[in-house]
This record gives sequence, structure tokens and C-alpha cells, in this order.
Amino acid sequence: KALDALSSRYPDDPLLKAGAARIAIDGAVDTHSAAMLAPSGVEPAISPDDLNRAVRLLDARGWQVMAEASGDRAVRMALDAFTHAARSNPPVSRGRRHRIERGDLVDDLDLSRFGLLGVIASMPPLLGSPTPARTDAWTRSAGPAQAARTFRYASLSSRGGRVVFGSGWPAASLNPMAAIHVAVNRTTPDGTPAGGWQPAERLALKRAIDAWTSGAAYATFDEQRKGSLKAGMLADLVVLSTDIFSLPASRLSATDVALTIFDGKIVYRRDKSND
Repeated sequence: KALDALSSRYPDDPLLKAGAARIAIDGAVDTHSAAMLAPSGVEPAISPDDLNRAVRLLDARGWQVMAEASGDRAVRMALDAFTHAARSNPPVSRGRRHRIERGDLVDDLDLSRFGLLGVIASMPPLLGSPTPARTDAWTRSAGPAQAARTFRYASLSSRGGRVVFGSGWPAASLNPMAAIHVAVNRTTPDGTPAGGWQPAERLALKRAIDAWTSGAAYATFDEQRKGSLKAGMLADLVVLSTDIFSLPASRLSATDVALTIFDGKIVYRRDKSND
């Protein structure tokens, strides 16, 4: 009832709305606080039964559930809870777009479940930027074999999953070009490691841009008004300093914003005064 009251107070609006509920299942792989399928000594923050009940009740009232899950055990728990809700409740009028936030590690057996259930993989690329400290922590926390399965953009996409991007702010920068660089190159913005971390999981540039724009709009039920450049959509956009499709992928993070338009008005223009 308290959540429903909040949703009534902040109804659907282009700038601010309520309608999604976040449930934290575990921490992060690189901080050794993720719930793993392999014994790790870390337990989920919520039991499977309690998670199933919470998701079922929220789903029945039309709420979108954002399950924060990093370890492969936590991801599986979230997928199981979404399955339980879909089996227990009648169809939702606007459709279900439940989300798993982060999804650092996804087991092979669970990759196709995202697409089958319509669950969105909401992943902040900069939180998966493969710095030496982070990849070392992944390896120590999950083991070499599982560490190779971190941030599986391409694997999820190729199996029908909808991968969308966000910043992960305030834990990471708001800069979308740095995040797109990580997703496309599988390196840090400065090019570490050479050749990329698990390069088979790279995304094509167009797909990475879509994940940040139209995909992110879909994830918040906003695809009818933002996320793409066409008539009738909100005029919120940036103009970049160069054509990023003509750049070497390694230079994506160095791209500057030349112009920012918000609500149809120019609110930033890069000129000498901005340098």
C-alpha cells in the first residue's frame, strides 16, 4: 500500500515517476559479496522463498521489479522468482518488463532464460570495466573459469536477451561514451588489457548505442517518447564532435560532446569558453 501511494504521488512523467521496486539479492563479484553457485561463503540477502513471495506480490499489483543480482546464484534466484510470478499471476496489462540489475555473472544454463521470460539485463558497463584490480578480484572471487563469464553482453544478446545499459552512477561515471567504449572494446577507456577482456563478449557499436538509448527507454516503459530520434519524441539529445562510426573503436572514449539539447533547447555548446 505504501508503494502504491508513492506511485500515485509520482505518476508517469518524462522526468520523474514511480513504478519500479528494487530488491537487492547480493553484492558484487569484485567485492567478494556476490552469491555464487559454487561455494563461496556468501549467502544472499534474501531467501528464495521470501524473494518469490515479494516478486509475486509486486507483480500482481503491476509493479516492475528490479532485482539487483551480481553472482550467478543470485541471478538464478531472480529468474526463478520472475518465473514463479508469471506462473502465479494473470497477465499484466502493460506486459512484464522485470529487470536484473548488474548481472555480473550469468551461468550458461541461464542465458536463454532472459529472452524466454522477457527479463531485461540492465548492465552498467563501467562497473565491468576490466581494470587489473577488478579482473584480479573477479578471478579470486569466482575462479578463473567463472571469471571468464563476467558481463556477458554478446552471449545474452545472441540468445534472445535484451541487454540495456546505464551508468551505475554514483559508483561510476555518468559519461556514456566511456561506457560504450568498454562494451565495444572490452577494455578500460585507456585500453587495458590489450586485446580486451573476453573479447568474444564485445558488442557492435550500433548495438551498444541502442542499449544506452532505445533499449534503456524500453526498460522504463518510455520507448513511446524517448530513446530514438524521430518525429514526436522528446528532443533530448547530444551532438558529438565527430562521427564515431568512422573512428577506430579504441578512440570512442575520447569523443567530446559538441552540443546538448534538452527539451528542445540548447543547454550546452562546446566553444572556447568551455575549454
